[in-house]
Amino acid sequence: MIPSRDSSSSFILHPSSLRSHRLRSGMTLIELVASLALFVIIFGSLLTITNTATSLWSSSRSQQHEQAIGQNILELLSDDLQHAVTDSVTPSMTNAPAAPTFILDSRTNQPASGVQIVLQFARHAKPQSRVNTPTGIPLSVDAVFYTLVDNALFRHVIPLAYTSFADAEPLGELLDAQRANIDNKALHTDILGYVKDPDPEHHTQPTADWSYALLAERIDILALPAALPEAFAIKSKSHQSAPAQMTAAGIPQPPEYDYLSTDVLPDHIEIALRLHSEESWAILQRLQNDTSDEANTQRQVLGLRFSKRITFPAQGGSRLP
Repeated sequence: MIPSRDSSSSFILHPSSLRSHRLRSGMTLIELVASLALFVIIFGSLLTITNTATSLWSSSRSQQHEQAIGQNILELLSDDLQHAVTDSVTPSMTNAPAAPTFILDSRTNQPASGVQIVLQFARHAKPQSRVNTPTGIPLSVDAVFYTLVDNALFRHVIPLAYTSFADAEPLGELLDAQRANIDNKALHTDILGYVKDPDPEHHTQPTADWSYALLAERIDILALPAALPEAFAIKSKSHQSAPAQMTAAGIPQPPEYDYLSTDVLPDHIEIALRLHSEESWAILQRLQNDTSDEANTQRQVLGLRFSKRITFPAQGGSRLP
């Protein structure tokens, strides 16, 4: 017969067995230090990943912004130039206008006035063109000026008008008269300030009574040559920037000019621009006086480049309607 046990002591454990089942009340110093070190490593990795992702996102967004601006400039230039017009004259005529109807100047020399008029021509007027010619007879064409001031590109559109039909001025003279209004750096400074901040407490509205637009800041015109046969570049200030090239079939191509003053439209224009973000522009300014090979290489990769060839209409595109 199995002897019975006292029920009051059947679940009492021996003191030695309690030690093995006792819960730990804390962490040792080594474990604490290891945990903190692991937390720092994980937090640092997450912070690095976050900063990298934020930087890539900001860079991508900035490039998208610059990309949109560059494409808009190329499309605007293409539309303006493909609708350009000149007087119905030829360079061989003895009564050719004294003032040219088309001027291109992409030279890097800074003018004394601080305003570089890169392009000057006339184009067919758009329906939304501002008409402000109370003292004249409005024409169906506008004067278009692309100007560069402190690496900021502007576009001006001015409606043209005759003072009278009896003694109508040639188109080149009408353009030249408006050029004097455009060649004003203070005006461009006012436009730049007003476009960026139209608050009247900070900037007053410019006095220009024509349509103007700030196309881009921090822009470089890398190349803007115009191709035109030598015989048509009749103005004395025309400067040939590159010798005439030969095609694969041995046919000579028209020479290209970085400065062109003429009464006819070129065959085509090559446009090459580079836009900078604020960050890349700051880097470029720091490298301005650095002539090392490393600095030259770094300059080549800064900014976004845009290029396009604009061919002028072949059938009647250069004749004033």
